[in-house]
Amino acid sequence: MFKILVSLGSNIYSKQNIDKARRMLAHYFPDVIFTPAVITIEDSEEKTFPFRNVLAVFNSELPHEEIIQKLKSIEYAMGRQPKDKESGKVIIDIDLLQYGDEILRPEDYEKEYVQALLTQFVNQNE
Repeated sequence: MFKILVSLGSNIYSKQNIDKARRMLAHYFPDVIFTPAVITIEDSEEKTFPFRNVLAVFNSELPHEEIIQKLKSIEYAMGRQPKDKESGKVIIDIDLLQYGDEILRPEDYEKEYVQALLTQFVNQNE
């Protein structure tokens, strides 16, 4: 069993889209636990809409490639298009940050909001 850490973000109808993505993730990974959402503002000029961000953690025996495939299928089912990031409008973005002990996206993992949300998992287990 591998511990999986996933980030979810949306800046278009963000509450509804995050809630829908949470339900879809729970369908694939029933033991998933989510952090509360935080609102962040991207530093780049391209993304002018605030983002709602959530972390999810669950356990899986699937290879990380299969997990990424499931995450991408959720994005696609929700209407995510490759050109969306260019326009600054993101229906849903789901990224695999950690697989077991391996950090797959260190630049994302080190973001301030990710580090702040990680403490929510510690607080939930106390």
